Amino acid sequence: MVTLKDIAEKAGVSSMTVSRVMNGKTGTVSQQTSERIKKIAQEMGYVPNSSARALASRSSRLIAALLQEYDEERNPLEDSYTSCFLGELALQIKKEGYDLMLHYVKDYSEITYSLKSWNVAGAVFIGMFDESIRKLQEDNHIPLIFTDSYSSVRSITNVGIDDYRGGELAAEYFLKNGHRNVAFYGPEALDNGVVMHRLRGFVSVLRKAGISLPQENFINLGVKDLGGELVRLCSGENPVTGIFTTADNCAYQVYSEAYRKGLRIPGDLSVIGFDDLSMSELVTPPLTTVRQDIKKKALVTCELLMKNINTADRPAENIVLNVSLSERKSVQKL
Repeated sequence: MVTLKDIAEKAGVSSMTVSRVMNGKTGTVSQQTSERIKKIAQEMGYVPNSSARALASRSSRLIAALLQEYDEERNPLEDSYTSCFLGELALQIKKEGYDLMLHYVKDYSEITYSLKSWNVAGAVFIGMFDESIRKLQEDNHIPLIFTDSYSSVRSITNVGIDDYRGGELAAEYFLKNGHRNVAFYGPEALDNGVVMHRLRGFVSVLRKAGISLPQENFINLGVKDLGGELVRLCSGENPVTGIFTTADNCAYQVYSEAYRKGLRIPGDLSVIGFDDLSMSELVTPPLTTVRQDIKKKALVTCELLMKNINTADRPAENIVLNVSLSERKSVQKL
């Protein structure tokens, strides 16, 4: 294995000079010498030991992205929103000269170990970590950026979207198009999570219009026979004509099961999603959905992270990005 000492001997400089060049600290090294050292290193096939460098320095050039692993059998990156956001975040972080390291964690006990073992410069949390936030801050004195958190802890830096307004937009669009018996499909709405805020916004607009959302019009993501539930909703004297899903991925499931059961979208059932993933323009019919700007969300997350890395003890910030409705062809006008 080629070492810094080997490169130094061939270049006729000290190992410290080679180390500075390899770590991008070339302020005291001439450009000519720097370029010559890099060329020699490349010719000799030098590969830097990133893990050793991270452990030896005060902070690495690594940013950890942490996702909670709820199910060992399920790949968290199968979720299209998560993979899209992480892809955009990795691109933004790379522009700042850092690398993104992905960690799946089951609970709090794994988080601090992961962060300290790699001596990361900062961390981004994707998903629900609300119960552990205060303890995370006490045990990790590096910039921690949370996304989509509704934690009661005020001293956190968080980047989220106006989930409540997203629910309102979906309900307003259904009402505008004559739909008065509608349903909701998504995971269990926890007390203070994104699903609950989207649902509350949706229900609030319906309530103002004198419309209730009965319990039988809620379909949980874990339902065994989604197709059967859709048939039930669309049957009877007062059939459901529209369904709001808490994510585009849920809308795609509705599309699939509706097709399997012979239900037409939007002829028999209108559908509104949430996220505006790229696939939503490609499904048939193209999906009407509440749009969040995932690229901007990643950019803002990265900017906040860099500010906190470069300036210690910055005050906490809670950034709430706007949402809008992408109107396509999945809602029928009654």
